[in-house]
This record gives sequence, C-alpha cells and structure tokens, in this order.
Amino acid sequence: MPDHSTRRDVLAAASALTLGGTLSALADDGAAAARIDPEAVGDGREGIFEVERQPSSVFPQSVASGGPTPSGVLLWTRVDPDARDGATPLGVEVATDPEFADVVYRGTVPPERFGPDRDFTATVDLDGELDADTRYRYRFVYDGDASRVGRCRTLPGADASPESVRFAVASCNDYLDGFFGAFARIAEEDVDFLVHLGDFIYSYGGDGPGDRAIELPSGNRLAHELADYRHLYRTYRSDRSLQRALEAHTLIHTWDDHEIVNDRWWNYETDAPQSGTHPRGEDPEFMRQLYVDAIRAYTEHVPVRVEYEPEGSDRDDRADGRELPADDLHDAFRLYRSFRFGDLAELFVTDERLYRSEPPSAGEDGPAVPAEEAAEDPGRTMLGDDQRRWFLDGTTDSSARWTLWGNEVLASAFRFLDDGSVAVNADAWDGYRTERGRLLSALSEAGVENLVTLTGDMHSYLAAYLLADFAVSPQALASESERERVGVEFMAPAVSSDNLVATGQLPESDAVAGALRIENPHVEWFDSSNWGYAVVEVNREELVYSAYAVDRSVDSADVPKRLLRRYRVPAGEVAMEEVDGGG
Repeated sequence: MPDHSTRRDVLAAASALTLGGTLSALADDGAAAARIDPEAVGDGREGIFEVERQPSSVFPQSVASGGPTPSGVLLWTRVDPDARDGATPLGVEVATDPEFADVVYRGTVPPERFGPDRDFTATVDLDGELDADTRYRYRFVYDGDASRVGRCRTLPGADASPESVRFAVASCNDYLDGFFGAFARIAEEDVDFLVHLGDFIYSYGGDGPGDRAIELPSGNRLAHELADYRHLYRTYRSDRSLQRALEAHTLIHTWDDHEIVNDRWWNYETDAPQSGTHPRGEDPEFMRQLYVDAIRAYTEHVPVRVEYEPEGSDRDDRADGRELPADDLHDAFRLYRSFRFGDLAELFVTDERLYRSEPPSAGEDGPAVPAEEAAEDPGRTMLGDDQRRWFLDGTTDSSARWTLWGNEVLASAFRFLDDGSVAVNADAWDGYRTERGRLLSALSEAGVENLVTLTGDMHSYLAAYLLADFAVSPQALASESERERVGVEFMAPAVSSDNLVATGQLPESDAVAGALRIENPHVEWFDSSNWGYAVVEVNREELVYSAYAVDRSVDSADVPKRLLRRYRVPAGEVAMEEVDGGG
C-alpha cells in the first residue's frame, strides 16, 4: 500500500503554505462550516413568519433537506440576491402539517449568514430539535415571502425496530445530456429518503437539448474557479423536476468525480489531486485550489452533513476532538459516514474519489485496460487507510439486520471484450482489485450477512453477486460460479447522462447483454440503453430492488415511468430472485 503516513514529507513547502492559506481563509470568512445553528424564536417575534406571498420567486432554487439524524435534519435554501436587503433575517419553520397549524420549531438566520460569501445560501442544522422517525413539513420566510413547502424525515432512534425503510436511488444527472423527468417521478414515490450516489453536477458548460445551456463565468468549458461551480449548482438546481424531488424527500448524498473534475484521483507523491481530463490537471497547486473551490460550492449548495474543519474554524464537530492541520484536505474534509435505521439496516456511504491512488488507466485515452494489467499493483487504494479501517470496523461490528453500502463505482467485476481481449473499467473497483478482495474477504470472514451494495456511476442498471474473489483471466471464468458469494450489488442508472449505448460503446441488442453474461457469470442482469432510477425497499424478511426507466428526451413533468426489472433478496441468503418483469 502507499506509505500515507509520510506523504507530508514529499510536500513542497510553498505548496503546503498555499493550500493552508486557502483553507484558513475559508474559515475566516465563515464559509468553511456551511451549517448554521439558527436562533430559536420564542414569543414576541412571530411577525417574522407572517406570510404575504407564497410560493415566492425570492427562493429561485426552492428548498431541500438532507443530513438526517434521529433528532434533526439540515434544511437548505437560497435567497435571490436581488431580493435580499442585507438587514432582514431569514426565517425557517417546521410543522407536522402542510398548513403549518402545528408548528414545532421556528428559527432565524441573521442576514450576514446568507450573503454573498455563501452565494446567498443557508443550510440550517436542526439536529437536537426534532423527534425521531418523524415526517415534517418546512419552509423558509423572508420579508413576507414564503418558499415552497418541503417534506423532511428524521432517522429512527438507535434502539428502534422499524418494520421497513424505502429509498429512491439515483445518480448521474448531466444537465446538458437530457431532461430530469426521473426526478419528477422520484418526487411522487412513497419513499423515506433519496439516496444520490454522485455526479449531482457535471463540471463543464456547453449546449444541451431544448434551451438547456451553461456558460461558465470563467469563459472556460471546464470549471476553473469558485464562480464556475456556484453557477453550475444554481443552474442545475433551477430545474423544476430536480427541485420537486428535493422538496419531497430528505437527501443522503455522496459525490463521484464530476462534482469536481472527471476521472480524478490523488497523487500521493505530490500530495495533491490529479486528473488527465482537465487542461491543468497535472498542476498540483491549481488542483488543490480547484478542490477547495469545488468543496466550498458543494457545502454551500448541497445539504450534506460532512466534516469540513480547516484550521481556524471555531466549530468542533469532530468526535475525537483532534486538531486538523490546514495543509491536508484528507484531514480537513470527511465525507464518508453511516446512517442507522434502528436495528433494521445501516447504510455505510463511502468516498471513493478523495483518497484513491493512481488507477492503471491514468494517462490513457479511456478507463478500459487489459484485465491482467488492472490487477498488477497490489498497492492501489480506493478508500485510503483510515476510511478502509472505518468501513471494515463499522460493517463487521454493526448489529443491524441489513448492511447496505452506498458505493459510487461498480464493485463487481465487469469484463468485456476490447479488440478481442478481455478488458475491465479500471476507474471502478476492477482497477483496485487487491483492495476489493481484502474488503470482501474480510466481510465474509466476519460473517457479515445481508450485505447489499447500491452503486451508481456507470449510467446503467445492473444486478450482480459480490464474490470473495473474482477471476481475472478468461481461463478462470469456468470456476467463478463456484466462488463464494459475499453479497449482492444493485446499480441505479443515470438520470440523464449518456449511457453506453448512447455513446456508441455498446450496440443496443440482447446479444450484447448475453455476451456480457458469458464474461461475467456473476451478473444476473445488465441494461445500458435506458435512463431512470431505482427504488429499494428493506424489511425484516427481504430487500426488493425495482428498476424504473424514464425517458430523458421528454421535457415534461408528466413523463411516465416503466418498470424494467424487480429483484427480491431474501434475508439470510446471498441470492436474488426476479419477482416481476418489466415492459
């Protein structure tokens, strides 16, 4: 494995000072810790919540909730800068009913906390204010203007025994590749939470279908600075279908690569991120600053409960209370975390971009490499040392009935023929085969049961088995059916991003799917010709995965959904059964 403990020794002093100064500056202007503890409102200040207009254009990106805990959520909005007067506070109120007759919480945000230094956004933290396992309605009020009403939900208590939990699962919504009809359908689903597995934005501009177009403030096609990322989030969140989904369901999010830059990884020699797809992707100082800018915009515009503590911050959300040096993003920012749904399920959400070392495909024209080459270097890491220990400790110690893994890139092996030879996508876990084997073998040896991985990134649907050891060579495929099954993997498709058929990487035919099955006998189903989302329902006896298709070419909130496949995983078995066909 890479010697992570000595990575600061290879830092150039000037580079360290550059990043340290940038992170400290973020803390100084109050942007580093984007969560706000609102001031609770008691008797005598109710006038702040007198509503004269609703819903109002004062909130052009509408509202959203995320970061659920058993006693609260994060509530998010953005105020139109032309409507903000710099003196009026922002009100937030939570009720048990949509008419706000039974208000359970009211708070205010001072005007300086949703100003230009935060792109006029506010993420308020109500942890400790709400009841466990409860649905609420919420809204923001500014000078008589009310936002749309959102719905949010808290987690069950640690000692609770819920009968079921339902998730909508989505990923990869490129604004320039198609419309977001899948989000309109997600908004209508009877689910408890929306799990988004990355590529919430794409870091480039251009023209799309209809009148969809993005021109970045920097004038570049790819994002180069903070203003670019802020513009991208504002544009994406102007889409009414996406707004509806975020209004309806509390978000659990992890990123993939496009929230910052395509195919990114961490260069442990320069201690800086790197990407072969950005014109300045090999400039360590530029890439560190790009990450800082992208993370700042991310924490401003996505209600996600992450740890982001640059040196100088006056908040202390760290469980261990340790000091965080300002010259290391790995120490200052932590996205991986888990969500506990009583004793029914625990969802472990990993970060597979910030810590990953150089993939075997780096510098190549694409991520496809020969299968044997992808397995050559046992030192590659996807998770990094600390996150890997956290993941294994958490999953093996969890007492929940179901262990769920929110995983950005394909965990199962996926072999395909490339110019007559067997190749793999080395940007996924196939490029980090040794670490994958260590993880899955450890889970098997620890006796972890009911392991189900939920995956995005590949713009496809997939149902497959996770094996303790995947074959590398074609000669070993014959024995793969005899290898130990550890768990099940289900993939959510892209909402709108080009899939393998749209990009011409695969022809649209049943024969191709059959050929892929020959190379991948652990894969039960694969489809890369549709777009949509998935719904996952977990109860005591089973987990059910339902795959829905929604046409991305239709610019309408009424675009229909179509069930493609439905699989059932019985509790206590590493098995899947197709229980309902699609159309």
